[in-house]
Amino acid sequence: MLIINKIRNKSSLLESFFSLSILNGLNVILPLITLPYILRVVGVSNYGIYAFVYVLIQYLLLINSYGFNFSATKQVAQNRDNKKQLNIIYNSVITCRLLLLFAGILILSILSPLILETENKKLMFLMGLGIVLGDTFNPIWFFQGLEKMRYITLVNIVSKTIFTALIFLFVKKTNDYIYITLINSLGFLLSGLISTIIVKKQFKISFFIPKMDDIKFQFKEGLALFGSSVGTSLYSNMNVFILNFFVNDAAVGLYAAAEKIIRGFQTLTSPVTQALFPHIGKDFYGRTIKYQLDKIWKISITISLTLLIPNILIFFYADFFVKLFCGNGYNESVILVKIMSPVILIGTLNYVLGVIGLVNLNQQKTFFKGVMTAGVSSILFLVLTVPRYGILSASIAIPISELVLLFVCIQKLKKMKVQSND
Repeated sequence: MLIINKIRNKSSLLESFFSLSILNGLNVILPLITLPYILRVVGVSNYGIYAFVYVLIQYLLLINSYGFNFSATKQVAQNRDNKKQLNIIYNSVITCRLLLLFAGILILSILSPLILETENKKLMFLMGLGIVLGDTFNPIWFFQGLEKMRYITLVNIVSKTIFTALIFLFVKKTNDYIYITLINSLGFLLSGLISTIIVKKQFKISFFIPKMDDIKFQFKEGLALFGSSVGTSLYSNMNVFILNFFVNDAAVGLYAAAEKIIRGFQTLTSPVTQALFPHIGKDFYGRTIKYQLDKIWKISITISLTLLIPNILIFFYADFFVKLFCGNGYNESVILVKIMSPVILIGTLNYVLGVIGLVNLNQQKTFFKGVMTAGVSSILFLVLTVPRYGILSASIAIPISELVLLFVCIQKLKKMKVQSND
């Protein structure tokens, strides 16, 4: 029986890895097709406007996802054989997300006159709300907890392929940039619909209004992780937001293009890290703290050695990747890509040590403090330096904040290691 369970565990991990590899390959290939086309058709200034509006939508997504991508994933992983509990978790989390969706829309509707100064930006924001609604009903956390990642891959292949096709069909001239968020919305809404059907048909989830105690429990469980997500957004999405008030739309576009390249390379590591999170969470259950810490350190060392050479190559061949992703005329983005390139390695290590490590070790509060420290450090750096150095400052802020978080994670895990040896 033990051998059978080990085979099943390895099979689930391999399924998650290969499914996510296909998905992330898609995430790299499709931007290679669409990003140069969008930049060429709408221009760097209009792309900068789109990038700013999309950041606001990302904040809605942040509020809407709360900490469920980690807390709910962990719950599903530990209750995957309990159909009744899975039903309660699913319906409770979806209800929480709907409540947060309405709250987020209300907050940004009140603030929109202050931050969306043109009618085009307001229209793009409204057309982008479908992104958040579709994401609400796309339970990545559910599939990830069950280690059934092929469903996420299937849903995303459909939605992203449709998004790519619609970009070429409807973005034909400069002013068509206003439709990009609408096209995004259509892709997300379709993925949400397909996900709901899969959950109902394949996993026999029934839909009902959960008890208030179950809703409160989910909010409580995800609170610290939500704080961590907020802190992360302070040094990821906040850069474009702050730049919008100090530099022109063209400069925002140059920075957004460079950051998209870095984030694109980061997604290549996601198949491993995302597949490991629920797998390690289940493996840690009932294990000694020494076993858990040793495993985290082994994984982090393996990840570091694997990513070191690719990270160096990205730094030295930044000009090639900028031309490949953005086309000609984006030479200013090359230095930004070089400055941000260490984030590929350091950011992945932070996910391993912080999310796979500290979160699975029930150290969410420590991870939250580390992320908030990194986020505040990033904002302070930006506020002090952006007025003078502009997009150069924004590109420096990201590796600085990642290094701060890495230091916090390492110190906490070292402390736990010492305590476990006493």
